[in-house]
Amino acid sequence: MSNIIKFPRSEQAEPAPPVPATVPPAKPATVSNAKGKVFLAGVLRFVWIAVVLVWPVLKWLVSIEVFFQFIRMIYHWNTPGVYAGWTFLLHFAVLTALTYFVSIYKPKGL
Repeated sequence: MSNIIKFPRSEQAEPAPPVPATVPPAKPATVSNAKGKVFLAGVLRFVWIAVVLVWPVLKWLVSIEVFFQFIRMIYHWNTPGVYAGWTFLLHFAVLTALTYFVSIYKPKGL
C-alpha cells in the first residue's frame, strides 16, 4: 500500500490584498458579416446540388479528359516547353476535388 501524507493546513490564512478594478478598453463596433456568409452558403448549396445532379455524366466526361491528359503527358514527356505533366496534375486535382466535393461534403440544411 502507499502512505498518504497530508500537509498541515494554515489555520489563519491572510486575506489577499484587494485587486483594483480595471475597465477593459472599449472595442470598436464590428460590422456583422452575416449577409455575406448566408449568400456564400446559398451559392455553395446551389453549386453542390447542380454538381450532384449531373455527377454521373460529369464524372465520365472529366475522367475521359484526365485520361486524355495522361496520354498527352506521356507523349510529350521529353518535349521542352510543353508542360503536359503539370497540366495532367491540375486536371487530376480537379477530378479529385470534384469527387471529394460530391461524396464527402454536404451543405447545412439539406
